[in-house]
Amino acid sequence: GKNIVINANKFIYNKVLSKLSAIGNVEVYDSANNISLISDKMLYHINLNKVTSDSFSQIKDELGNSFISESFIYTLNDYLIKFDNLKFTDVEKNITQINKAYVNTKSKKIIGKDVLVSFNNKSFNNDNEPRLKGNSIVSNGNDSLITKGVFTTCKRNDDCPPWQFSAKEIKHDKKKKTIYYKDAWLKIYDKPVFYFPKFFHPDPSVKRQSGFLMPGFKSSGTLGGAFHIPYFHVISDNKDMTIQPRFYSDQK
Repeated sequence: GKNIVINANKFIYNKVLSKLSAIGNVEVYDSANNISLISDKMLYHINLNKVTSDSFSQIKDELGNSFISESFIYTLNDYLIKFDNLKFTDVEKNITQINKAYVNTKSKKIIGKDVLVSFNNKSFNNDNEPRLKGNSIVSNGNDSLITKGVFTTCKRNDDCPPWQFSAKEIKHDKKKKTIYYKDAWLKIYDKPVFYFPKFFHPDPSVKRQSGFLMPGFKSSGTLGGAFHIPYFHVISDNKDMTIQPRFYSDQK
């Protein structure tokens, strides 16, 4: 196509099938959508205006987002890339893993199923691993909507996390840096404890903003388990306060 530039160590052209194979240090640049496709081997279907690869590939856009996949199919006429086992890293260094994903290179919309979002841990200590898991995702770059989602900051282990939010829908508003929940349950060790029709808190990148903070769970030999949901209120540039109610498992 007129918007496609292909660089590679070796080319094989099949005139009968109208296919061009690119092998070794392959880079395809799509000037219409300002994206680069990098792999060891790609196939350009000339008549169909389609680029495919069954090799480990990376795609970069002008915003600084990176898409890494085991294989992809890019139909340029539809602006649509189909990925298998996609690993998507955004400019905030949040990593989203999707089993099956479709990305529109024109609208920047992402649709996929079986999703895991691992947030950048810059605002947390090493004992936290904030992450969000769900059945499906629809993202337009500014908002991500995840169905049947689960959110927690607990460190990964073989057991269920000490606490998690489980919700029918979880929305991550990247502009407001807020996570919203619809029909949510707070679960402690996988047991439903509190129900919230609606709930929200700042996402893991926020350091100073009024609103609910990340929930926490502590265990004590004398008091039992305690779950707390802090509320942080900014009074002025140099004044703030935090209210931290606690809910104890042993009715204390």
